[in-house]
Amino acid sequence: MSVGDAAIPAARKADRVANDLLSRVVSGEIAVGSTLPREGELATHYDVNRTVVREAIKLLEVHRLVRPVRRRGTLALDPTASLSPDVLRAMLRPKPGVVDRTMLASFLEIRATLDVQMTTLAAERRTERDLDAMTVVIEQLTRSIGDDRAHRLATDAMALAIARATHNRIFEMLAYWHQDVARDLDELFRTVRPANEAHVQGLTLLVELIRQRDAESLRSLVTAFHEWATPRLIAGAALASGVPLDQILEHMK
Repeated sequence: MSVGDAAIPAARKADRVANDLLSRVVSGEIAVGSTLPREGELATHYDVNRTVVREAIKLLEVHRLVRPVRRRGTLALDPTASLSPDVLRAMLRPKPGVVDRTMLASFLEIRATLDVQMTTLAAERRTERDLDAMTVVIEQLTRSIGDDRAHRLATDAMALAIARATHNRIFEMLAYWHQDVARDLDELFRTVRPANEAHVQGLTLLVELIRQRDAESLRSLVTAFHEWATPRLIAGAALASGVPLDQILEHMK
């Protein structure tokens, strides 16, 4: 076995340990400001060696979720101070099969605001090259009708094309960040971004309004979409988490 082959299992174990610790900090099982169990205890708990534990803790440091403090140990930090998509994904889905609807609503509120700003800025700054890129994606979307995976990828490509049309790299970073966060919730987002002709027509209209630099119509269109999509996404999350349908319908009234 080569050195590289031997390193793969250890890396996977470190990821597994880091993901579990991340979930425990985000859920509050490991309280903010408290210290993580010592290396030896974690190694025993996860049935790994101390090297794996140290690598897992380094991963949590990258997420700004823990901080080693001399003579005290490794402190758990406030998850809301982290900009890591992995941390937000854990906050949105604290355990398998459960979506935190309050966190989802907060996420969707920010997403709606940014989408309005991004599309109107794209209309103001877009170039012919940007429009050509969007046209290519519309063709991809049309071909992807009926294919959920291909349609999701094409929809993500459209978000990136619009973000790039703003000529603000932070919007492009946010588009990638949103895709990373939403990946675990693909079954929810698929309900408001179905692989059908109506969705393609909606995106085609969006691109045409960007072409016309019609910021006011874009603002109305994007706002209306989010006002329609948000309650459906939250209701879908509730249903997936086991909330009775009658309670969901009552809440949506």
